[in-house]
Amino acid sequence: METLTGLEPRLYHVRSTLLVVIVLYVSYRISQWIYKAYRVRTRFHDIPSLPRHLVWGNLINAGERLKPSLKRHPDYGFEEIWRELGEPGCFLVDLAPIEDRGFLIIAEPQYVEAVVNSTEEFKYSIPKSNNYRALKPVLGAESIITKEGAAWKAMRKRFNPIFQPRYIYSLTGSVVSRVEIFVERLQSLAKSGITFKMADYAQDLTTDIITQLTIAQDFNAQSIPEGHGEKSPTGLLTASRRLSAMVYNVGQGVGFHMIDPIRPLKSLFYESILDYKLTAIVKARISTADTTSESISITQLAVSGLTPNKALIRSCVDQIKSFLFAGQDSTATLIQWICYEMSKASHSPHHATILSRLRQEHDAIFGPHPFSALQILSSPATAKSEAILTSKLPYTTGFIKEALRLHPPSATMRAVPWEATSLSLHLPSHPISIAGLQIYPSLYLVQRNPNVWGPDAHLFNPDRWLDDAYLAGLPVGAYRPFERGPRNCIGQELAMLEGIVVLVSIARGFVFEKVGLTGRAVVDGGEKEREVWSEHAVTSVPVDGMVMRVSMSRNTNSWP
Repeated sequence: METLTGLEPRLYHVRSTLLVVIVLYVSYRISQWIYKAYRVRTRFHDIPSLPRHLVWGNLINAGERLKPSLKRHPDYGFEEIWRELGEPGCFLVDLAPIEDRGFLIIAEPQYVEAVVNSTEEFKYSIPKSNNYRALKPVLGAESIITKEGAAWKAMRKRFNPIFQPRYIYSLTGSVVSRVEIFVERLQSLAKSGITFKMADYAQDLTTDIITQLTIAQDFNAQSIPEGHGEKSPTGLLTASRRLSAMVYNVGQGVGFHMIDPIRPLKSLFYESILDYKLTAIVKARISTADTTSESISITQLAVSGLTPNKALIRSCVDQIKSFLFAGQDSTATLIQWICYEMSKASHSPHHATILSRLRQEHDAIFGPHPFSALQILSSPATAKSEAILTSKLPYTTGFIKEALRLHPPSATMRAVPWEATSLSLHLPSHPISIAGLQIYPSLYLVQRNPNVWGPDAHLFNPDRWLDDAYLAGLPVGAYRPFERGPRNCIGQELAMLEGIVVLVSIARGFVFEKVGLTGRAVVDGGEKEREVWSEHAVTSVPVDGMVMRVSMSRNTNSWP
């Protein structure tokens, strides 16, 4: 009893000390929140914004438009705010104290140009936002997407030559061989008449392409069923895709998923699988000295002449993860929107005319067979294929560009250091300092802005890309689906190649039907069905995975 009695004062002191520590910590955190909110409120009062509450800023009035229960991409909420403010070139969304910086949303290209290009103070443009840290399990710590400064420059310099148009178009045969499998899968779907998600098929296609090109490895994503091979619970493709799905979407609300103790463990599990398997492949590839083989990979070319070591292998693994992420998500999203825009031909005379012109161009270049493009582009005459893809398909290229203009799959986010001294944007009324802000160039707003693109900005119209006078009148940087400046998308030529090859391979042989969320008017005076929209899932993706049915077009009936 005496021993227990002696412990009581000690326990009391321990509890008291812990309580004091907790109170001090909470007080410190609250003071930090107050300071951050005050700093944002007072420093950026001259930027257009919704009315800001003294304590909550725009958390309530902007939050109503950005809340996750709406299941839509934040761009739609930003568009509503932009219109309410009178369509300014940029505006502020103040989420302090939840976010320690204000968000500057940009809707006009001249302001984006000022942000993403090099300046005297920022040689390689403004640094990426800290929000990219959430992508570390998916991309790796050494990713070309998130690296900064001289380290990024050295990495970009190493990969730039491999992503130049001349080399990319030499890979056409490899791309076509994977698209042939994609076409065969669509033919099977047409025969069965079942409903399917185009997202699944497009993602398998782009995965097969990017893994073959980057590491000369064919995972047969289009051939193996779910649950088998690299799509098994411990497969490489499963790990990559589940890591992407587990990334917390910044700006999509606060919830249990932010503190879920199981989430990081699952993320670590899949990250370990992905790193282990890719490391083994990279070691095997970079140990191969022959860089003349037709099956040479981008990774082998990038490290040619360098001494293999642990750091080089780690860097290569992270670049492959980055390319795999971009290839699976962004390019697959482009393919989904291509098919959706073609599907509208069944109920829109405007789109029917577009599809007719598209098919006429393909008939003129490839002949009347609906799948002849595959045969012609797969021929060993690389120069001929490159000439066709780069200069003889203007309407097809315009179709792809228009899909990317209206449905940009991704965007950048930058963070201007508080101590930056030279950065300001010149609004019509006065210049504003942007030091300390997070910058989000909303490509959805920029590329649909009627003040930039004209009154038909929301209309899908490939003809605008054939009108030289119209294009000459656009502001510099109006079209930027791959961003611009030194940190533009390194894989944009490959994405365009994939998009064009897919389009010429499927436009004449198939009829696509959107199932649900079609945007078409209901007969007998019913209400118009809502059109499919995008949600935020690391990148911008169709909310329903682009549910479709496909059938063979009538002009395929006479072909075997």
